[in-house]
Amino acid sequence: MKMTRMRRIALVVAGAAAFAAGAARAGQDPEFYVNTYRSIGTLSGTGARGTAMGGTGAGLADGVNALAGNPAGLGAFTGYGVDMSLGYGLLDDGRDNVSDAAFKLGGAMSIERYRPTGGGNQALGALVQTRSYSGAYDAKMKREQTGLTLGYGLHVLPDLVAGVSSGVYDGDWTAHELDAAGVKTDLIKRSFTGGEFKVGGIMRVDDGLTVGAVFGYSTGSYREKADYATLGDKGSLRRWNVRAGAAYRMCDETLLTADVWYDRMKTRVKGVFDEGNVAWGAGAGVEQRLLDDALALRGGVYYDRTSYRASGTRPFDFGSFGKGRFGFTAGAAVRIYSFDLGYSLDVDTGGNVENHFDISAEW
Repeated sequence: MKMTRMRRIALVVAGAAAFAAGAARAGQDPEFYVNTYRSIGTLSGTGARGTAMGGTGAGLADGVNALAGNPAGLGAFTGYGVDMSLGYGLLDDGRDNVSDAAFKLGGAMSIERYRPTGGGNQALGALVQTRSYSGAYDAKMKREQTGLTLGYGLHVLPDLVAGVSSGVYDGDWTAHELDAAGVKTDLIKRSFTGGEFKVGGIMRVDDGLTVGAVFGYSTGSYREKADYATLGDKGSLRRWNVRAGAAYRMCDETLLTADVWYDRMKTRVKGVFDEGNVAWGAGAGVEQRLLDDALALRGGVYYDRTSYRASGTRPFDFGSFGKGRFGFTAGAAVRIYSFDLGYSLDVDTGGNVENHFDISAEW
């Protein structure tokens, strides 16, 4: 991944501030764009399995998908594994619409097996991902992101695993409008780059219950590339988030999960404006295995809320506001030999519909 490309993925967030300004001028709903911040400045979500279970996974040691949720799960991973997923989403709230395509490819390998008499299981993992957004209403918008994450997990104690991950990301964000004469005006044109660090742990309380937590921190910067230079040519992002959860196996075939999360982000252009974006929520999910584990059915529900504020001197002032949404998830996976073929669906009351296709294998 070249550094010129690395100028392209993450600080969509710091840039979203100005884009929301441009969107307001174009007659669009800024709340719509604020809710897209959650995917900016971070490299991963909860993985394909957790997505189908209400967006949960902090307390679940989940193989290669631990890289996309809680890196501590790598400490419980033995052997070798690969995972590849494709995602497609559409957001249409009746006024604005955006399509979202994503690709992820990850792998993990155990480098030392856990032994009760001494030594601990260690595992390494890597995840490459790309994501592209396009669409909008009056204005035409496009955003591209690319990221690389490396992770390490350790079986610290018989009932405790821990892990860390570190990633880099870059991207581009552009938006423009055409007047009646077909003349193009750039509303947003910027490149961004940054990094993310996560640390987490998962503890087994008893044979059926595990609890876990993961903390993440992101930082980055962006540079304006259009001629308007209204907001200055440089911006910065600071973001931290925490997620905690539990997984309870009622019996060999039934698993219940629950997570809570909190995310705080600040973007700024020095001497021009400051923005704050806070999101929090909770989710719960269930997985039912059938046919001797050859089939898994999954479902879940979640709620999250985003609050936004802006201050400073600039042409467009949004003040502050909040927006919440409920979401419902469902999915299934079929095991064929060592391979899992999965699908998950995520629908929320804000008009988002996301589809995820996943294939993974572990040996």
